[in-house]
Amino acid sequence: GVLAASCTEGSLNTYVYAKSPFNEWTSGDDHWDFMNEEYDAMVVWAPYWDERLDSYADVRVYRNAYAVKVDSDRDTRAADHPDWILRDSSGDPVYIDFSCSGGCPQYAGDLGNPAFVQDWIDGLRELVDRGSPGVFIDDVNLLWRFSDRNGDPIQPIDPRTGQVLTLEVWNEYLVEFLETVRAEFPDIEIWHNALWYADSPDYSDPLVDRQIRAADVVQLERGMNDTGLVGGTRKFGMQTFMSYIDRVHGLDRNVALLDENAVDEAGQWFNLAGALLVNDGGDYVTTEDWDFISPDRTFGGFDIDLGSALGPRTVVNGTIQREFTEGLVIMNEPKSPAVTVVLDGAWITPTGEQVTEVELGTREAIVLTRP
Repeated sequence: GVLAASCTEGSLNTYVYAKSPFNEWTSGDDHWDFMNEEYDAMVVWAPYWDERLDSYADVRVYRNAYAVKVDSDRDTRAADHPDWILRDSSGDPVYIDFSCSGGCPQYAGDLGNPAFVQDWIDGLRELVDRGSPGVFIDDVNLLWRFSDRNGDPIQPIDPRTGQVLTLEVWNEYLVEFLETVRAEFPDIEIWHNALWYADSPDYSDPLVDRQIRAADVVQLERGMNDTGLVGGTRKFGMQTFMSYIDRVHGLDRNVALLDENAVDEAGQWFNLAGALLVNDGGDYVTTEDWDFISPDRTFGGFDIDLGSALGPRTVVNGTIQREFTEGLVIMNEPKSPAVTVVLDGAWITPTGEQVTEVELGTREAIVLTRP
């Protein structure tokens, strides 16, 4: 597993998913000391970051697992190697079903093609040779994500058999590719942006376990604030989501919870609280709301340290709770009724108030510290 900066269950590593809006803070020289002190990792893009590695080195450089850009000015692979693109039974190219309004911008590359995979490996080796200590692999999707150019579902043909490409065979290609990356680069840190519900709620697919093992960290887009999460243990239940994170930990890997949806501080606390409920001492947390993660303003909860966990999380009267040597975390799950929790004594809220009970609405959480 990855040796992360955090070491107790009551504190989390902070990272930045440094998409282009974050360039506001990385285009000059003013903020590098802050970033080196506050951030445990950054997901970045080449070639923008090449000249910034000396300023901040602990990066995971972005690469997509199998997307090939339709725009040939940005990506020549489709024009140079048309056989690297998956096609349907009519010979038309297959696309990735993402951002397809007006036409999908990405073809689906053929991960069963050894030449396509080798070219991908060579591209990463070039980035590593230039100094990147880690890679972030996007679209690690063990679910169907293929479409025609308009975003409508489509069945690719497997060029090796001439038959319809099944999800099971595609997943084999994808996982074998990820294992090849791991074998070729044993010394870099590998992050996957994966879909946690690929085999939810049974969690029995060995291909998913192999995918997790091929990474050091699995990023979970949307984190605890994913609007698709409901309460309980169904396919998209919060407790099912947390059980997936347990599964990652059980394979000696860690997770990174990327909040994309919080609009206020309460939302930040909810994502952080959920992370603390599952953290094994090496997990990561972040947000895409720059008002809470930039050098201009950083959410105070990211620096919290509740010490060691006194045990695993428990479900108590409909809430999920976990106690630490220096704190207590309580979550009321999504779509659950409001609840009043009577505490075993006085605790301190994030605003400094001393309380003996807390009221939590649906999808609300609180992180308390000992007085």
